[in-house]
Amino acid sequence: MERIEIATEATMGVVLVPAEATPHFAVVLPGSGGGIPEGPARKLADYGITTFALGYFGLPGLPPALVGVPIELLQRGIGLFRDRYAGGKAVGVFGWSKGAELALLLAARSADAIGPVVALAPSHVAWFGIEPFRPDQPTADRGSVRSSWTENGDDVPFLPHFPDVAPLFTPSGLRTDVFFDLPRYEPAVLNAARIPVEKAAGPLLLISGDDDHQWPAAPMASEVVDRMNDHGRSGDVTNIVYPGAGHAFLHREFFPAPADWIGPRFDFGGNAGADAAASEDAWPRIASFLQPRLG
Repeated sequence: MERIEIATEATMGVVLVPAEATPHFAVVLPGSGGGIPEGPARKLADYGITTFALGYFGLPGLPPALVGVPIELLQRGIGLFRDRYAGGKAVGVFGWSKGAELALLLAARSADAIGPVVALAPSHVAWFGIEPFRPDQPTADRGSVRSSWTENGDDVPFLPHFPDVAPLFTPSGLRTDVFFDLPRYEPAVLNAARIPVEKAAGPLLLISGDDDHQWPAAPMASEVVDRMNDHGRSGDVTNIVYPGAGHAFLHREFFPAPADWIGPRFDFGGNAGADAAASEDAWPRIASFLQPRLG
């Protein structure tokens, strides 16, 4: 497998070209951990897909946190990959968690550039930004009162953080789904933050576990399905929910060893057996979805 590092003024990532590549291409977007998702991209490349593990924050020259990340930053990176490797054709996108939110936002805004989209533990709305807490930071500047994303310099409409919500700790670690309490939001605010997924050119594959303790991925995936149905696109969305699986069932194999773990411990939900079974089933589904038949 050929490994090519990409480092321009606005684009950082790694392209992986399989020795026996198929004529298919996919961009891989990480979640709130940031960085370059080379491990999952390499796993996908093992199926013959030329992949671009694309970073969008937490790297030199990119936004330091998941706050106000310009959508245009990703559009340029995808454009570079299309032009250099895919002959200018539309490419697939695979993102998980915040990367799934981002993948759907991009697909709704870049119809000519993006084909099939895989959204793992997805969201149907744009959410508030995420950054390390600093006691000296003015409240108005905190990521939790800003969108994760910007477009043309303005915040993408989003659901803000409720300041009265306290973190929930379990024996497994920090459980964050308490911060994503959808029924608390006013309908007008919720509707403004919805992602217009019906504008995506390609089909959508939504994957989640029903024991997600990070955010309500399975209910939010159902909202995506409903919106696609409401706009006459029921045939372009597939929704798979794995019983007993948690938020990180597909990515546990890429986690650092316990001794090397940096940052808070999280309660992702799920259990070893359900997560393993879901992962075994999901990987070939994802690869097949990103390799549509050529007309």
